[in-house]
Amino acid sequence: MILFGHRGAKGEAPENTLAGFQYGLNVGLRAFETDVRLTADGEIVLLHDATVDRTTDGTGAVAGMTLEQVRSLDARADFPDWPAPCRVPTLDELLDFLPPDVTVEVEIKRDTPERLALLVPRLVEALDRHDARGRVTISSFEADALRRAREAAPEIPRGFIGAYDAPRFLETAVDLECAQADIPLATGSVEMVRAAHDAGLRVTGWPGDTDAQMETLVREWRVEGITTNFPSVALPFLRAADRGD
Repeated sequence: MILFGHRGAKGEAPENTLAGFQYGLNVGLRAFETDVRLTADGEIVLLHDATVDRTTDGTGAVAGMTLEQVRSLDARADFPDWPAPCRVPTLDELLDFLPPDVTVEVEIKRDTPERLALLVPRLVEALDRHDARGRVTISSFEADALRRAREAAPEIPRGFIGAYDAPRFLETAVDLECAQADIPLATGSVEMVRAAHDAGLRVTGWPGDTDAQMETLVREWRVEGITTNFPSVALPFLRAADRGD
């Protein structure tokens, strides 16, 4: 079972910041999920939203800002009492920061085809600079992003994220030759998880933020991975499950 800290540890620390990832490491996480977007000058930064408005003290579309402009922002908007300012990191900075034995799921956010065509090869180049192909899965809601990832680096595992409330989601994952299906509790089902397993895919379920959610994901769905916003809840549950409690 792999427990992924969602955007670092989104519910407990500023999301997609090095401070948040350090917090996750400190509480015992050895795997993380993060989001990538392309700046106006072609740099890959860790941001979930298309704009910086929610997570930083700035405003504007990520696609319209240079890396220097993004770097100037404080990314602790959801945690204003966090003891120090947090900068938006690049993917290179995250890969350099994390220990080499830490697993990472890199989610490519939706964008225009033209910008995805720039982002995907640059993402692969970043992984190669850090010798990280063996510890990264590339995931996305966007099928076009995963097609481009398959073309650029077919050996890097891919995960298709979707509602999985209809067969078409699993069909897409299989057609894209994905290794992983990212299935949400809100719209997925144990039947869909079993179908994904039958198709040879591993499953990451989300979110694992409460004991009840963890119970479903671990004991009913029997997933291989769980994404959590609250590692302080998920980690004790998994430790107790390992002991047979």
